[in-house]
Amino acid sequence: MYISVIVLLVWAVLTCNYADGKLRGIGLQDSGTMLVPWLQPESWKPLYADDYNDLKAMLKQRATPDKWVSLFCFSIPENRTGSSEEAAFFRLVLNTLYSYRVFGQASSDIVAAITRNALAECRKYRLPCYNATKYTLDSVSYHSIGWSKFKLTRDVLKLGFNVHLSDLDVSYLKPIHPARKEVFSWSHGAADGSMMEELWVYQDDPKNIATRRPIYVANAGVVFLRANSRTTQFVESLLKYESQAYQDQYVVTLVAYHSWAPCTEEASCLAARSSGLAAVQLHPSQFAGSNCQPEADYSHCAPRHLYVHAICRVTSVDKEGFLRYVHAMFIRDGAGGSSDGASQPPGWGGPFDFGQQDNDAVRASGLPCPPSQQQAWRDWLSASRTGAIADGG
Repeated sequence: MYISVIVLLVWAVLTCNYADGKLRGIGLQDSGTMLVPWLQPESWKPLYADDYNDLKAMLKQRATPDKWVSLFCFSIPENRTGSSEEAAFFRLVLNTLYSYRVFGQASSDIVAAITRNALAECRKYRLPCYNATKYTLDSVSYHSIGWSKFKLTRDVLKLGFNVHLSDLDVSYLKPIHPARKEVFSWSHGAADGSMMEELWVYQDDPKNIATRRPIYVANAGVVFLRANSRTTQFVESLLKYESQAYQDQYVVTLVAYHSWAPCTEEASCLAARSSGLAAVQLHPSQFAGSNCQPEADYSHCAPRHLYVHAICRVTSVDKEGFLRYVHAMFIRDGAGGSSDGASQPPGWGGPFDFGQQDNDAVRASGLPCPPSQQQAWRDWLSASRTGAIADGG
């Protein structure tokens, strides 16, 4: 009888959590293989914990069987101030990594820490850390972060691993690996990579149409690159601008049609490759009307959306506010106080109080999407419906 009562109680809990076929208020400490490291019991120690100085070992451990790895690169300045901006930034970092595992259903990540403080926090949260401090000489400059991620990407490509490179103001909404395979299928596997479409043209002289010039062709916040000589050359071409004050996003446009070319289907991708250029399939812009603001009928589960990227906003506070506005911020606002004010900014506690999931936000998001809407970009281009389709690795 007692067993029957327990079974009924368990059934009732599961029914509440999976109401209408959707997971509600995820009680995540372990979601199978996609566990969130800092939400695990204190006794849990990951296999990668002691390999943070060995890139090859980390790649071997973390990559998928088809040699895809996700790279996240972040910095925490040495002169931490304990500002609300710093706290918002770290919540954005944790939100990206949380959503990557929970809703992106992926666990092939390496978190590259480019400052000593970043490495310390990374290890404290038991993330799959790599000590990438060698990639930057200026540890307090935001400008250095962009170039560090490209340096690391270049080195990983040269080691023969395919790279999913992601900014840390991104919230993943759907499984990543099926979406990646889908986007490569549009060119029958001919594309070398993919970036988000972001077509922005500016006219210097309002009275002279001849002064129009491209500002952005694609957004480099979420990039997929297959390891080959063309993609390596593309990344190396970006690094030639490291000493200049250009935003890395703009540099991607500057090198377009010199080291890479956007393509939309097999023929244009093959044409780019035959010219020695990396063929980059553009995946859909994140919103229907503007990449900055969601459309009126926006839904996380619409086919267009794999992720939400908080672009068009400068500060971490504004980026976090935007993600909360679109119900894509899953880390609880605020944190418990720190017991060690000398080593942590005020308001930063440990992993068990700073970085907890926000169950109300998860409920409001409507995630995960119903099974029929879980694959982003499905059938987005007709090319994916014709001929023998390669999955692009």
